[in-house]
Amino acid sequence: MILPLCSGGPDESAIGDPVNVLLTEWARQCRKQGGLVVLPHFPNPRLENAATLILEEADAIELYPGSDAYRGIDPYSLSDWYRYLNNGYLVPAVAGTDKQAARYAGRAVGAIRTYAKIPDHQEFSYQTWMDAVRTGHTFATYGPLMDFKVEGKPMGSRISMTSSGGKIDISWQVASVIIPMTSIQLIVNGEIREARALKPDQDAGMWSVRISKSSWVALLVRAKYDDKDEIIAAHSSPVMIDVEGSEFFAATDALTILEQIEGALAYIETIGTRAEEKRHKEMRLVLQSAYRRLHNRMHKMGFDHAHSVGTHHSEHD
Repeated sequence: MILPLCSGGPDESAIGDPVNVLLTEWARQCRKQGGLVVLPHFPNPRLENAATLILEEADAIELYPGSDAYRGIDPYSLSDWYRYLNNGYLVPAVAGTDKQAARYAGRAVGAIRTYAKIPDHQEFSYQTWMDAVRTGHTFATYGPLMDFKVEGKPMGSRISMTSSGGKIDISWQVASVIIPMTSIQLIVNGEIREARALKPDQDAGMWSVRISKSSWVALLVRAKYDDKDEIIAAHSSPVMIDVEGSEFFAATDALTILEQIEGALAYIETIGTRAEEKRHKEMRLVLQSAYRRLHNRMHKMGFDHAHSVGTHHSEHD
């Protein structure tokens, strides 16, 4: 069992309870017991997710569905996920309806689902399914099914290219019986590179795009019920393309992530009810290690930035 079961105050715990465990520490307990670590209703809670992802203690993130079945995958959830992909953190996408949310008609069990592709030579089991999620052979969907390959490799793969980059061939197939599809988009580093209209029930296609720097690519499918607005109905996990001599790095996104870790540090220092001193120091060390890892990488990439009062250091004087 992963303990404590809850912590941090009235949203998830008892009023006045101290902050005595971090998401990162829960994640480490889970992995030690052979479990799969998924950050739910991403990006909330915003502050702690950052440290867990920078320390690479999460196996996947849950694309947030919102409270309405007709709202689709929340673009807000996607935008924060893209920050990590832009900086080279391959975090697979999964989906879920959240444990408390059965009271919402929009979050009926299975309203948004995770599909994970188990290799053909492996039998179906909980372990092989978890392994497929960890490797990113996944997509999250309100209905449309997809198959997506880059240079013949599935979602979650890494592809290496020489420093000159080059063209990559992308193939895809999609089908839906629940909600009519409207369009498909190829997302490259968080931006739409290619797009086209879809037949409502099934379609297939190919693209060839040039890559000049390290990039990630993924598929996004839009769909629409006749009497509702168009929604983001499905999204694949990415394929990461490593171009020699070009490191994944997006300065603005990295700074936003760093500020979230700063916020977590500030919270346990000022607002959160303190745990006993030894426990408080242990949690602070976890957050500081995540902060230093990302901060040092930003300096290595030559990115200068402002600091909060609590994290200022002489290099910026």
